[in-house]
Formats: sequence, C-alpha cells, structure tokens
Amino acid sequence: MMKEVALLLAVGAVPWLSPPNATPVTTAEEACAAVKAHVVSRNSRAASVIAFCDHIPETESPRGYYVMALHSNRECEGICSTNMGWFAVQKSTGDVLDWDVAEWRPG
Repeated sequence: MMKEVALLLAVGAVPWLSPPNATPVTTAEEACAAVKAHVVSRNSRAASVIAFCDHIPETESPRGYYVMALHSNRECEGICSTNMGWFAVQKSTGDVLDWDVAEWRPG
C-alpha cells in the first residue's frame, strides 16, 4: 500500500503528466482569460467589472506560471485601488491559483 501511495505522489509531482481535463495555457492573454473566468465563477462577479490583467514578465515569474494582478474598471476620486487580487496560472494545466505577493508563491 505504501508503494502505491508513493507512486501516486511521485506521478502527481511530474509536471508533464497533467490531469486528463487539463488545458495548457501558452500565452499571458490566455492566462488572463482564465483568471477572469475564475473570478467571475468563484466570486459571482459580473465580467463587466473586470478591466485588465497586469502581467508580471515571464522572466520574473516562477517557472511554469503566469503571474498577474487583476484590475477592475472602478472609478473613484482621490487615492483608491482597482486591484481585485493577485493570481497565478499554471502553464501546463491552466489551473488558476491565488498568489501570495509577500511570499512570491501560490497561497
């Protein structure tokens, strides 16, 4: 039994063995679309409130991920933020993860 568990864990850690329903993401624009769809479905937000993704350059992102901040089209006077959160999209699977900016890792 332990060998089977170890094998399953090892196979799951191999990046090129994606789940059968995985949809690889090959561009930052595809990653942004995935994040927008994720936020709309998870938070019951209207897609119309989402303005754009602010992408971190691939050279500064962890290998295998697109990292970005999602911004709303909120308008306000004075100082305010349009940031709706930070996200990462795994390139090999298209999975959308919350991104911990302070630790620079999923979280």
